[in-house]
Amino acid sequence: MEFPIWIPFQSEWWTFFIILASIPILIYFSELTLKLKVLSPESNRRLVHFFVGILITISPFIFSDYLLPSILALIFLFVNYFAYHNEKLLGIHSQGRVTYGTIYFPLGYLILVIGFWQYSEFVIISLAILAVADPIAAMVGENTSKGNEFVIWEDKKSMQGTIAYYTVSFLLIFILGKLLFQFSNTYLLFFALFSAIGSTIAEITSSKGSDNLSIPVVSVLFMIGFIERVAPNQSNFSTILQSPFLFLILLGLAFFLAFKLKSLSLDGFLGAFMMGVIIILIGSQYFFVLLSIFFILSSIISKMLKEVSFYRTKGSQRDIVQVYANGGIALILSIIYYLNNNPIYIYLFASSVAAAMSDTWGTEFGKLSKHKPISITSLKSIDHGISGGITRIGTLGSLLGSSIIGFSTWFMIPIPTHIVYGIILSGFLSSLFDSILGDVFQGKYKNKDGDIIEVKSKDSLLIKGYPWVNNDLVNLLNTAFSPFILYIYILFC
Repeated sequence: MEFPIWIPFQSEWWTFFIILASIPILIYFSELTLKLKVLSPESNRRLVHFFVGILITISPFIFSDYLLPSILALIFLFVNYFAYHNEKLLGIHSQGRVTYGTIYFPLGYLILVIGFWQYSEFVIISLAILAVADPIAAMVGENTSKGNEFVIWEDKKSMQGTIAYYTVSFLLIFILGKLLFQFSNTYLLFFALFSAIGSTIAEITSSKGSDNLSIPVVSVLFMIGFIERVAPNQSNFSTILQSPFLFLILLGLAFFLAFKLKSLSLDGFLGAFMMGVIIILIGSQYFFVLLSIFFILSSIISKMLKEVSFYRTKGSQRDIVQVYANGGIALILSIIYYLNNNPIYIYLFASSVAAAMSDTWGTEFGKLSKHKPISITSLKSIDHGISGGITRIGTLGSLLGSSIIGFSTWFMIPIPTHIVYGIILSGFLSSLFDSILGDVFQGKYKNKDGDIIEVKSKDSLLIKGYPWVNNDLVNLLNTAFSPFILYIYILFC
């Protein structure tokens, strides 16, 4: 849908400066109301959130392309970042909790305008949800919860606030969809019900205000995915239900079973489900099959080897951070594939999954070793469970895991043999890269009992690496390094 440009192009810069000036004025008044104690810090933040959200929601009507909106987003991203770290702009940064919501807010806007400007209708709806539904849910939860709070990741939510959020999101999607599209009421009903589910999951699975980023991004992806898989001419219940909804229900049941079997924590279950839905709807079906092979086989291997391992772990539940660390790069690649439709992203996706599987299988098979692992850099013996250690059986397991993903890709897609070898090789090399990062850069601590640990605890002392480098960051870099290696490999083959 092409929007009429209400303001001529030569006037867009004037509009840009008007918006640029209006937001600091709004923040100034929030500072004033805070000093006069007219509003609480939370109410101040929500008020600014609402009015700024409304301003950026209408940006697709005002600007002809994403250049000026992206500049606007970048300016306030840097301003908010430095203001937060220097304890300025207390009208929006003085809440009694740690939150980076004011930084995530312009970042989410930046991603939407750069990545999805061609889907202007969805950008408008997603930003409207962030501007309206989010503060309403916070107000409802604050005034009515009284002991009904819950925490899925880190941020505290309430049942009343969550219900309010879903209801307002549904109404916004339905009403704005009615204005922006020519959909039938039946189609629009399913569209709103489905998209509001994704938006609500993004809202409740947040940490330190990350929902200001996840709400608009997940909302737009769920809407695009629905339109992509369910054609607008499917206007009755029976044809819509013949779309991939049954498959999505099976996906939810599979992840819920993993949650009940304690392979996934609650936040890990919701994060994995959200990620799986997006990959199914906007990516290739091959993407989901490869991720399913990784998750199912890795879970089975973990359960099978647990009883015969010489080294026992306390638990193997994957939380939402671990889910994103292992699958986040693959998710990004599936989105890029949808936007570009270049088959090379199928290979890069497979390579990222191969790296995750290679690393996971190397760890699981390494527990079978009767001998202590050795450091990949110093070749000295180290304790089981310490990052950077390798064993012979673990290395073979790592190669096996990468090979399964490589040959699974070849089985599904007729790709050149050298690409198959490239996927296997890049996945395996990335698992070694993971070990090097874990050995050299990952933070390691000594506790008061003299044990080496990798999660900082009270009275523990950093003895190696950097405190900001943990296992999740190493896994993320591992799954990003593999596609990079494969891309270089393809260029020279």
